[in-house]
Amino acid sequence: MVQLSSLHKRHQNQQAPVRTAVSPRWTWRAWRRVALLAVLGLLLGRANIDHVVSPFGLAYFAVLAEIAGQRRAWPAYAAVIGALTTGIDSGFLMFVSLVLYKLVRRFVIRRPSTDFMWIPIAAGGVGFLAKLGMYGTGITGLEVLVSFAEGALVTILSLIFIQCMNLFVGQETSRTLRYEQLLSVIILIASVIMGFDGLQVHGIPVALVAVDWLVLVMSAGGMGMCAAGAIAVSMLTLLNHQSSLPEVAIFGFAGLLCGLLRDTHKVLIALSFVLATTVLTLTYAHGYTLLLDQMMAAVVASIGFLATPASLSRELRSFVPGTTEHSAEERARAHRVHALLTEKISEVSLVFDELSESFADTNDSEFQTAQQLVTQMVEATRQTVCSLCPRRSRCWEKESVQTYHAIANTLRNLEMSGGRRAVPSQELRERCIRLDPLIGTLRYNLDITHRDAKWLQKLREQRTLLSAQLSGVAEVVRTMARELDAEQQTLLSDEEQILGALEQLGLYVDDVHIVSLEPGKVEIEVVQPTEGAYETAAKMIAPLLSGVLGEHISVSHVHVSEGGGPCTSVFASARLFQVNTAVAAVARDGRLVSGDTHTTVDLGNGRYAVAVSDGMGNGERARQESKAAIDLLKKLMKAGFDEKLAIRTVNSTLLLRSRDEMFTTLDMALIDLFNAKAEFLKVGSAPSYVKRGDEVIEITGSNVPIGILQDIEVQAIEQQLYPGDILILVSDGLYDAPPHRYDGDSWLKQAIADLAVMEPQAIADELIEHAVRMNHGLVRDDMTVVVAVVERSQEEWAAIKLPNIPSLRKPHKNRRGA
Repeated sequence: MVQLSSLHKRHQNQQAPVRTAVSPRWTWRAWRRVALLAVLGLLLGRANIDHVVSPFGLAYFAVLAEIAGQRRAWPAYAAVIGALTTGIDSGFLMFVSLVLYKLVRRFVIRRPSTDFMWIPIAAGGVGFLAKLGMYGTGITGLEVLVSFAEGALVTILSLIFIQCMNLFVGQETSRTLRYEQLLSVIILIASVIMGFDGLQVHGIPVALVAVDWLVLVMSAGGMGMCAAGAIAVSMLTLLNHQSSLPEVAIFGFAGLLCGLLRDTHKVLIALSFVLATTVLTLTYAHGYTLLLDQMMAAVVASIGFLATPASLSRELRSFVPGTTEHSAEERARAHRVHALLTEKISEVSLVFDELSESFADTNDSEFQTAQQLVTQMVEATRQTVCSLCPRRSRCWEKESVQTYHAIANTLRNLEMSGGRRAVPSQELRERCIRLDPLIGTLRYNLDITHRDAKWLQKLREQRTLLSAQLSGVAEVVRTMARELDAEQQTLLSDEEQILGALEQLGLYVDDVHIVSLEPGKVEIEVVQPTEGAYETAAKMIAPLLSGVLGEHISVSHVHVSEGGGPCTSVFASARLFQVNTAVAAVARDGRLVSGDTHTTVDLGNGRYAVAVSDGMGNGERARQESKAAIDLLKKLMKAGFDEKLAIRTVNSTLLLRSRDEMFTTLDMALIDLFNAKAEFLKVGSAPSYVKRGDEVIEITGSNVPIGILQDIEVQAIEQQLYPGDILILVSDGLYDAPPHRYDGDSWLKQAIADLAVMEPQAIADELIEHAVRMNHGLVRDDMTVVVAVVERSQEEWAAIKLPNIPSLRKPHKNRRGA
């Protein structure tokens, strides 16, 4: 039950600040917590088992000192006062045990961090030694056994209290309690109730009233928690003769009954408890006194239960998994996190927008840049040639403007003549006495300036491209934020509507979480409490969701918890079409490495991508270029980038990654799996073909490959596909494979039209073999063929439409799917 390693990791970081400082500001809430801890210590100090062993106070002190820190554990010293109320010897033993444990913790276990492995053992050892020391000399075997029993109980209780003490010191941050934590709280409260031993009010045992009230309060947790808690509490009080074995059974049944009625009025719960305990007590009570005591205790506890604020029951339910309040609390917290995430994502998009504007907003125009370059050339020439000239003061101090224009006009002549045999301007010939060195310096500076201008232009272009890329990232992030914000407004009511529909079918689930309701991108998680989740999901839940959402929903996957716990089923939009692909490729002259790269990938947003890239030349270098283009394009598309911006980004990357002239073609088809519409993006590639029966449709583009020009035009061609259509993408090597006496377009169209096979792999192999045969077995270039066959998906089930459950989709919204 106790997971020591997880507890150690969870509390290790919490201990340091608690041990080092005490907050100087004490609020009313802090004083209430201190008072609660002191009352717990007082009653646990009084608690004992048959007036022989009293392990509760020491275990409480050890755990509280470890979790809250030594400086905040002083309320636990109230256990000494509680023990004094049962006798001087008990009080002295408790005092000695606490002091001895503190000394052991300080001088023996000198670990600054929380250690849940050795603390219970150390506390048990202290309890054993203190109890044994109280017997003095002449210790008997029975006394050793009793001392050992007390030490063992201290260890066990410490392990139990560790599970739940965070709740009482205010360090528990999770609203979900594990079942072992709930039982630990119940055992701690039962131990506290044992401290009421011997206390009566008007002849009514206080301990019995406390047990009855606790059972009534635990009814908020349901049948399981209430029955288990009632049995655990009554069993512990049985150790101190505060209850009998028949009463354990009575409390167990009463707890089961109260938990069953948890959703009814509190009066009905209290009345049922009084009647159950009274009637069942009659079955074993042999006297009027016992029956009266039980009935009076039940009545008093019921009155206390009715007086208990309803907020306490709601708070308790919010901690218990499986309750409505807990599910509502979890959903509310998830939506708060959802809203915060949306806000943060929106802020990130604004940052990218600002960065994009910063790179796009450059105050210097091309004219200003040219003027700066001319000024720099003139200044460099003045410092090099004119610095030692005797006419320097006249040219650059008295007539600086005229000299500047004379040199600028000469630069224009040099640039127009290509720097060769340029005639200096008339003004410069009249002014300059060192004309030849001046012209040579101007030619040299002009070459450098041309180089600088080229790199400045390249930098300006890359800055513009970077601005566009940042703007694209901002748009992707902004779209994500809009989708999250739009879903946030309606998902909670939609989840409740789905829960209601499932209950109408007689299916009771723990929780429903909607990730997305966008047509074609539906994702819904349903948590089921039992095994056999896939059968239930496939036969009932998926058809119901199909009817509610108006499109075919399939079971994406089912996650089954270990040990037979809850099962989570994930439902997603079913694709109306599917694509079967095949590839055939051969490298030039039978080499192992081809310069072509291909990919077929499901982008995850209802679109399927088929692409072929042909790198310049052959071999490893061409393969690197084409593979880089395909890999980057695939990642950008899966991240949500617009396809045209993604291709321009790939183009810029290829320009920047190498100083050599390297380029690659790109032929990509994006197939919408909900309406079978294809979008062809062609950059310098060979034509693509669609075979529909006996008809062959050619799709061509006429722009240059990627990696040559800074600004490229991406041609997007749309084509509606139908079930049975065969899409064929080829590289330039196959298109240009025939000898010159053949026309590449006509032979390939004819070869596709004459195909007798329909399997994708057979089609790809047949086209490659045909091209090789036309060249008499020679492979003059890398050749790649990608074949994709569009087929309609088969629905696995019919939708279930309930009359009282409206559709979650608005009528005016466009939908993809059934």
